[in-house]
Amino acid sequence: MIRVAVVEDDVDLLDDAAFALRDEGLLVTPCADGRALDLHLAAECLDVVVLDIGLPGEDGRSIARRLRRDQPRLGIVMLTARTMVRDRVQGMEDGADVYMCKPVDLRELALVVRALARRLGSEDVPATAVLRLIVSENLMITSTGQRIELTPHESLLLSRLSRAAGGQATRRQIIEAFGESYLEYDERRLETIVSRMRKKLEAAGLPADTVRAVRGVGYALRVPLQERLGRRIVHAAPNIPVQ
Repeated sequence: MIRVAVVEDDVDLLDDAAFALRDEGLLVTPCADGRALDLHLAAECLDVVVLDIGLPGEDGRSIARRLRRDQPRLGIVMLTARTMVRDRVQGMEDGADVYMCKPVDLRELALVVRALARRLGSEDVPATAVLRLIVSENLMITSTGQRIELTPHESLLLSRLSRAAGGQATRRQIIEAFGESYLEYDERRLETIVSRMRKKLEAAGLPADTVRAVRGVGYALRVPLQERLGRRIVHAAPNIPVQ
């Protein structure tokens, strides 16, 4: 899994960026300043740092220079509202691999982080696996034969995704698959269900983004899943490439 730190002193932007990157299956550590980043690096390795320039204390350019000196294999994405060519050139000279101007599209940021990690050779691309879902038993079986016990809601969620075109379903479709009213349902409950299920899947060795959030839409499957009734396949999500 790609390990990324987001260094940003704007609390709202930090929360939004961390949420978006986590939903893309990345392991994210939010940091309010360079000191928090240093404390994390003292204990854990990182693949990519997303770095704001205008930070309290040590600014982003100074942080980028010493990161590039001390950890040459670390990917650095620099974020700033400064859009002049001379600012972009300075950012690259300070050590940034990618220079992005605010406001940044968070989905684009996630794609940039993945591409940078892939270029630096730090992304582990999991082998494609076919999962089997037995809703009547609230059970998922991995391609290696490992059994994952599910709750009824987790089974219904996966079943709905397996039936959806491209393995993607809206929040409304999932909530109604639970037998609930979309207008009355608290969507935070759905987020909790997905979060707990992801932990089970990760514990079984599956990618963290096997079920990925699609911002403003719902959720999508990232690996093929077959729904079975006895020996018969009744639904099968199409082969979805793991990117």
